[in-house]
Amino acid sequence: MRCPKCTHTQLSTVECEACGLLFARYNIAQERKKNAAEKQEDIKHRRSGFQLSSVLFLILTAITATYFYTSSTPDSQQLQDLAAQGDQQSVPVDTPPATSSQPTSRSTVLHTPIRGNAIEQATQATVSIETPFGSGSGFFIDDEWIVTNRHVIEIDVKTVRDAQEDYAKARRFADLEEEKLRSYRKKFHTLPESPSKSQLAMILERKENELGKALVKLKGIEEKLDRISQPIHSSDIKIILSDGSEYYANFLLTSNNYDLALLSLFTATDHPKLPMAVRSLHQGDKVYTIGSPVGLRHTVTAGIFSGYRKTERDGHTLLQTDAAINPGNSGGPLIDEKGFVHGINTSILANTEGIGFAIPIQAVSEEFASAIQ
Repeated sequence: MRCPKCTHTQLSTVECEACGLLFARYNIAQERKKNAAEKQEDIKHRRSGFQLSSVLFLILTAITATYFYTSSTPDSQQLQDLAAQGDQQSVPVDTPPATSSQPTSRSTVLHTPIRGNAIEQATQATVSIETPFGSGSGFFIDDEWIVTNRHVIEIDVKTVRDAQEDYAKARRFADLEEEKLRSYRKKFHTLPESPSKSQLAMILERKENELGKALVKLKGIEEKLDRISQPIHSSDIKIILSDGSEYYANFLLTSNNYDLALLSLFTATDHPKLPMAVRSLHQGDKVYTIGSPVGLRHTVTAGIFSGYRKTERDGHTLLQTDAAINPGNSGGPLIDEKGFVHGINTSILANTEGIGFAIPIQAVSEEFASAIQ
């Protein structure tokens, strides 16, 4: 037998006579090495197979995703169709259906505005309104009809009464100042030249300046009272469109039941109009107001719909919102994210923040159905 370590040849098969190698132990060690090598090779094959499977899986996933996004994503027209289908579903029982007798329009109609553009388009349908005694907002609901608040174009009795009281107080103050001045002047002429007379001259000068300011204020109150005491005509109402062009109203209607007014305006230019909402708002829905607060035309404010509120005076239902409503917003629209109008901004709760109210748009159809149909 040949020794596998030193190659010595001998007859014994137990132990090498030259190097002392135990043949049985050597065979066992060699078997272990062989088994370990086979196991390592098997592990390498498994890892290679797993890596190949992973790569194939990633390639297949990428192909599938590319196919999905390139073949199944709807274009903008499909999105508009889907939005229109969504708006036409599940009209609440307590909301009147949209009127179907609207005249054919040559203007841009916001049937299904695209999100992101709807608010901007709605501002183009909103107008600023100026009268001899104030200002406000309004919006087109038809080619020629503009909705606004009655108090924007019509002074109420309380405002006239307050102006009359202010005028009476200012007139009384001016009369008293004139009486004091007459008394001071008379005394001034009787005094000899002295420090007292010089001091009185200074008092006279100050009083004359105060009287001059009082008379200026009195004149302003008198002019305001004269303006608001006169009946207003449609030709007194200036309407400013989104492009800055100015017109005067052709016709005026007011509501006896709501704080609403309807103005007619015939223009040669096209303009958008706001579609009436056909579904009710739910608490928490996002809403927007558009108007001209303190002269800042086409200002947009955002908030949520807070709920429905009934007024104690007449039992009318109003829409409550926390979207900012400031002086000049009166008559402007309360719209949703798609540009549909739900209400006409009308008032805020005094001494509070974030409590504003709008008249439901359905009231416009109730009050002015004969005109806008």
